[in-house]
Amino acid sequence: MKKIYFDRTQCRTFGISYFDEGNISLPANIILESKMHGYDEEHQEFLKPLGRDVVYLNKQPTDAPGWYTVEDR
Repeated sequence: MKKIYFDRTQCRTFGISYFDEGNISLPANIILESKMHGYDEEHQEFLKPLGRDVVYLNKQPTDAPGWYTVEDR
């Protein structure tokens, strides 16, 4: 199961919750560009090849703060 981390600034920018449940769909390149200091190598290896493809994400109340699960579509 692939997960993507959003910091508090990204959550405010995208209008999603850092702590509570939520859903969002964003192009992979927008996710990569949104991180002020850039994503780590693992995130980049997953997101870069997707280019402008939309990534569907959800967060359950039991998930750690900022972590969204990539949904299979």
